[in-house]
Amino acid sequence: MSREIKFTVIELESNTFHPLLKAEFNGLDDYWWVIDTGASKSVMEISLAEHYLPEEVETVMATGLGKEVISTASGLIENIRLNGLSFGPLKVALIDFQHINTEYSKFSSKKIIGLIGCDFLHEKKAVINFRKSTITL
Repeated sequence: MSREIKFTVIELESNTFHPLLKAEFNGLDDYWWVIDTGASKSVMEISLAEHYLPEEVETVMATGLGKEVISTASGLIENIRLNGLSFGPLKVALIDFQHINTEYSKFSSKKIIGLIGCDFLHEKKAVINFRKSTITL
């Protein structure tokens, strides 16, 4: 069963657009997910420990969020919710998003909680429609 969800597009700089989905966690009213088709894995802000279960795996080094190699941990969101709909568990890499939110704050008041990556998008057979600002999962 396909489910269509509205997203918001923000322009960070001239002709640089990011589609955002509202994050739904108890107690977090003002955080957003970036829909990132270039991210192979979904990623979440590490400081929000009450919203994921840490996994006992060794620290992994990752690239892709800028040019630097960064250290990541791994966690599990028990039930990711988007637009009032439940999509079940989602394994995420955990990083510090402070530098990303610092950059976003120059162009938008939205705070980023993480990236919805291709692991989730491929599994859910996502279709992104920029004309309608919707993602179908």
